[in-house]
Amino acid sequence: MPDWRSLPSLSALRAFDLTAREGSFASAARALNVTHAAIAQQVRALEREIGVTLLRRAGRSVTLTEEGVRLASGLGEGFDTIEQAIETARAQVGARPVQIASTIFIAQSIVLPRLDDFWARHPEVRVAVSPSQMTTDLVAGGFDLAIRASETTPHWPDADFELLLESEVIAVGAPSVVTDDMPPLDRLPWVWSPGADHQERPMRAFGLDPEKLRNADLGVPFLQLNIVRSGLGLIFAPEINVRQDLAAGTLRRVPMPSPFSMGYYAVTPKGPVRPQTRVFIEWLKGVVREESSLPKPGRQAGPKRDTG
Repeated sequence: MPDWRSLPSLSALRAFDLTAREGSFASAARALNVTHAAIAQQVRALEREIGVTLLRRAGRSVTLTEEGVRLASGLGEGFDTIEQAIETARAQVGARPVQIASTIFIAQSIVLPRLDDFWARHPEVRVAVSPSQMTTDLVAGGFDLAIRASETTPHWPDADFELLLESEVIAVGAPSVVTDDMPPLDRLPWVWSPGADHQERPMRAFGLDPEKLRNADLGVPFLQLNIVRSGLGLIFAPEINVRQDLAAGTLRRVPMPSPFSMGYYAVTPKGPVRPQTRVFIEWLKGVVREESSLPKPGRQAGPKRDTG
């Protein structure tokens, strides 16, 4: 272990190393984007600290003393080793995929269908997506990024987060279910995960009791939209997650307003963010802006009667 308290400052050592490599204060100053005087001052301070003359002026250039040659050789090897170690660390980090934890519906509707665009723009960045409805511990799970949903302003003290988008929560179903003469909503099957507050709260707000509804869920969250597309039930979902289905006509909106909206956030562990992760976040922001700027499908026909 080096005795760091006895070593000269890194800035002074760097100034001398560059002066020795470049052969002049001026060239070293240009390399570091500082003044000629600043480099000369750092080198003089180094000489005073170690008590030896390291170089002498020779016109606009400098020549190294015998002691200066020895120190320059050792510093050169040391700085080259440091540079190689840093480049190796960067390469290892760059080769590791960006590990992303995402809500299932956002992964299905936003991320996965557009990964080809991301890789066309950034072929050097590898991505691994883990869809789940569970709130993941980013550090313990080794994740670089999570895409989380929250109906309220989130409180995640162990993470940094930024809003990606807000989306209205709406009720949708297959065209065979959402019709002008469809039965009251409390007599139709619904698809939801029991205990999932973000799905049960809208139900209760519109007079639907989850305890009394027929649940067509198969217990596999990522299949819920497929179940709804098949006409087996209705579902409450953020509009952004079903927008393409609404536009294509594979799903129809139940025409009732919703006071709920869902916010989606890019969440990263506290601390520095990998450059590859930042690249993915900025790409995702662009995707969300593009998606949000598209016209929303109109409200389709459906029941205008009370739910009970």
